[in-house]
Amino acid sequence: MDSHSFLFVVCVNDEPLYSRCKSHIMQLTVPPSYSVDIMPIYDSASMASSYNKALRHPSKYKIYLHQDTFIIHQHFLHDMLHIFQSHQELGLLGVAGCKTLPPNGIWWESGERMGKVIEYRGNAYHPLDFEHGDEDGLFTPAAAIDGLLMAAQYDVEWREDLFRGFHFYDTSQSLEFQKHGYQVGVACQKDPWCLHFCGDSFDAAAYEADRQTFVKHYMAKPSR
Repeated sequence: MDSHSFLFVVCVNDEPLYSRCKSHIMQLTVPPSYSVDIMPIYDSASMASSYNKALRHPSKYKIYLHQDTFIIHQHFLHDMLHIFQSHQELGLLGVAGCKTLPPNGIWWESGERMGKVIEYRGNAYHPLDFEHGDEDGLFTPAAAIDGLLMAAQYDVEWREDLFRGFHFYDTSQSLEFQKHGYQVGVACQKDPWCLHFCGDSFDAAAYEADRQTFVKHYMAKPSR
């Protein structure tokens, strides 16, 4: 395990979006003696199976992000590293999520959402600013985080056996980290760290199928 290396993991099916995503990564300031690598994954069968490929990479710090997530906080790596090194119990860090997870498994329907992100949707920018709690000023413990950006300092296998598409891989991974004894959190951001250039298309049928799988395995009873 290379404790002085960052790996960005990105599933790619849109080259222009990935090019912008990569450009923002390359503009980040890098802590001294640390290196940065980017792992694009093409022809993804699912998010979980694709992300599991990154577990073979030696980088200690892995940042899983969407190709349409643009990191606009130039000191992201410094701040993320500081949070992780200050809290060894923290396994997974995001920029948006919830303190409590609703019974239906949909994190953004929680009454206790947290974090900040700028969304670009419907040809307009929408700054989202949820309550972030009053913890130590670094992060707030979360039940689940959104998959637009998920930074990990430990390797936990993604549940590709359950989620064979592109939904609920993030919420399930949040719970998997907690099952392994790690904490999950949302970073306390003065200003949003990310711009999410999300589109308007949505596969409702696939989402509902994965949601039912999630509820069955995580909300109704222990997953294993």
